[in-house]
Amino acid sequence: MELTITASATAALDLALRDLGLTPDDEVWIVTTSGNKYISGCVTRTIEKYCRWSREHSARTAAILVNHEFGFIATQVKELTSYNLPIIEDAAYSMYSENNGVLPGLTGDYAIFSMAKMFPMQAGGLLFAKDKTLVQQDLSPDAVSYFKSCYKFYNKYRRHISAARIDAFAKYVDAFGDADFEPRFIPFGGEVPGAFMFSAPGADLGGLKVFMQGHGIECSVFYGEDAFYLPCHQNISTQHIDYFLTLIKDFLK
Repeated sequence: MELTITASATAALDLALRDLGLTPDDEVWIVTTSGNKYISGCVTRTIEKYCRWSREHSARTAAILVNHEFGFIATQVKELTSYNLPIIEDAAYSMYSENNGVLPGLTGDYAIFSMAKMFPMQAGGLLFAKDKTLVQQDLSPDAVSYFKSCYKFYNKYRRHISAARIDAFAKYVDAFGDADFEPRFIPFGGEVPGAFMFSAPGADLGGLKVFMQGHGIECSVFYGEDAFYLPCHQNISTQHIDYFLTLIKDFLK
């Protein structure tokens, strides 16, 4: 597959959709790891620039977008090839994840990754496309050179990044488990988590989102379920986790 540097994972998705030549009456069928109806507005708004989107296959389906949510692999990609439709694998959070040998991006026609969700960067995306090289026309040569340099530098620490995220997730599970919050996902077979999500049935999660973001914490509700997610990256420490949990318990008490 050929690599394209983009300004973001959203820009990479835009480039892939443009390359497909979709029409307004076409649909992109969105499939996710969890099967939950939640999908980021960044994804749906980008699709809506070109066509419709759906959570089901229909006669209008012209492409399939598989979202490997939060570092957790959607293992049904191979099965989806039976539809003989272009497949975009959205692995924005899942650059280093695998599930018993299943790696995101190896099966589909396009694969999208986010440097900003994996490395300490504010921007940067990667797009892999089969048998072709695509170009984000509005990205300057200097920006492309910068993002390439960042990827080359940080990718050297792949093993450290993966191990640190897995360790941080385990610390989340222990701390939040003691407070009776159960994890929504558990890493399996080489998955590298991009977020920690916990279940909180009946809680005011919309209010919690506002409260936590007001304290400068990147987080959100897993809409469609009583679940909430928090950052899980290589620089998360026990002190961060204790602080997050203290705030959450204070809000929900």
